Amino acid sequence: MKLPALVAAGALVMAAVAVAGPTTHLYDDGVSNVLLGPPDSFSIYGDIDMLWGNYFFAAAPAEEIDHVQFGLGDLSPGGMVSVWIFDDPDDDADPTNATPIFNTTTPAANLGFAFNELDIPPTRVEGGFFVAVGHLAELTTDSGGDPDFPAPARFDPDGRADRSWFFYDNDIPEDYLADSGFVQRMDGPFVPIPGAFAIRAQGAVVPEPASACALLGLVVLGVSRRRRRR
Repeated sequence: MKLPALVAAGALVMAAVAVAGPTTHLYDDGVSNVLLGPPDSFSIYGDIDMLWGNYFFAAAPAEEIDHVQFGLGDLSPGGMVSVWIFDDPDDDADPTNATPIFNTTTPAANLGFAFNELDIPPTRVEGGFFVAVGHLAELTTDSGGDPDFPAPARFDPDGRADRSWFFYDNDIPEDYLADSGFVQRMDGPFVPIPGAFAIRAQGAVVPEPASACALLGLVVLGVSRRRRRR
């Protein structure tokens, strides 16, 4: 095969990869600003470690997530949050047995209706995955001397509540979320207002290597046949 044909074949393969394109996962509309935090009755436990997030399904065959957006409400002093991606082995839309595959800690802020933006190293996901934000809600007292927690988790009451989950504990067991002291889906019986968290994930589809190889093989075969007909 001559060099121009090889170049053309390579270009076609790269074009096939590019067709996969970027992906975006979200359930909120970016408008609502309803907030969730521990109830005052939890003050008997002191500070409450929180984790909240959305369960998504990757586009086939796999994706690499490289950007996370999250809206926040009120934060404890310091404004630090953790960002997590979990892989769910049984893809059942329930993250309680999911395994953490990425996490980092970053400063963040209540930006009203805007989103905190975080670029992350490309993280491969297949099937079901859970994108979550964690924050330590520190117990304080309000102006009347009553116990008070911040409400850091922003959500959309019009979003898909059956794919959003939150967890409370003194220390969230990220290696096995089912062991958290309090686990609830956002359409559960203890949720006063159902909704979907303002957490989004962006990435790109990872094409199967076999697909690219097959395409290259077809191109090579076509070029070879054209040469024999000359």
